[in-house]
Amino acid sequence: MTYYAYFRPLPPSDRNPAEHLRRRTPGVFRGMAAHWPAVSTWTLAYIASLDPSPLVRLVRGNRENTPTAFTWSELGTYLHHLSEPPRADDELLYLKEFDLLRQFPALRDDLKDIPFLPRGTVTSSSVWIGPARARTGLHQDLLDNCAVQIAGRKRFLLTPPGTVERAGALSTKYDAWARLSRVGIEELAVGRGAGTGDEDFYFVELEPGDVLYVPARWWHEVVNLDASILLSGFFGSRSHVARLWTQVRLRDTLHRSRLLKEGDCTCHPARR
Repeated sequence: MTYYAYFRPLPPSDRNPAEHLRRRTPGVFRGMAAHWPAVSTWTLAYIASLDPSPLVRLVRGNRENTPTAFTWSELGTYLHHLSEPPRADDELLYLKEFDLLRQFPALRDDLKDIPFLPRGTVTSSSVWIGPARARTGLHQDLLDNCAVQIAGRKRFLLTPPGTVERAGALSTKYDAWARLSRVGIEELAVGRGAGTGDEDFYFVELEPGDVLYVPARWWHEVVNLDASILLSGFFGSRSHVARLWTQVRLRDTLHRSRLLKEGDCTCHPARR
C-alpha cells in the first residue's frame, strides 16, 4: 500500500515565510532559489571537474534505522558513478553532511541569501549528494532547517513533534544533532491511524530551485527520487545556537569518550 493513502500533500505556501517561522510550521516555497547560479551550474560532472581527488566518506544504506556502515571513495569516482543510469542491484551509497563550500570555497559565489532568515541568524551549511532511492530515516533535527534543492528531485515525509514519542517509537541510537525513530514514517502512519484525524502526516516533492523550511523537532524522512544534490542550512539565533552547542558538545564528549552509546550511533561503524 502506498504512503499516499496516509499522507496529505504539503501545499506551496501562500503565507509570508516569516509566518512559518513564527508558527513553527513547515513551508515549501516553489522556485525561491531558482535564480541561484548553483541551480543551473552544480551538476555532478561540474563538481567532479573541480577536483576529483578528495576522499569522501559515504554512508551505506539507511544509518538511522540500520547498523551504521561507511565506505570511502574519491569524490570524482563517486560522482561519475551517480551520473550513470542506475541499476536495481546498485548499493545505495550516500554522501551526507559534506562540507562542499569548505572543499570548494569559490562555490559560495553561486549562492544567494534566503530572504526569510532572521537577522543575526547563525547558519551551518552542508550538502547531501546521493543516488535515486537513497534514504535518510525518520528523525528530528535540533535546529531549524532550510533545505534548498539544487539538482534532481527529493521527497520529504513529515509529521509534527510528539508523533513518534506518543507511539513509543523513539530510538536509543545516538546522533549528536538529531533524535531518531526506530520505525519508518510509513509504518508509523499506518499504526497511528493517519487519515482519520488522529495524526498529521505530510509529503512534499522538491524540484530544483525549491526551498523547504523544516522547523526544529518536526519529524521527517527523506528519499531521493533521482540522483540529487541538496543544500541544507541549519540555523538559529546566536543565543539559541550557543546554548544548544554547549549541550551537544557535552553529550558528544561523553560519547566520544566511550561513556555514552558506544557502538550504537550514526557517527561510528556498528560493532560486529
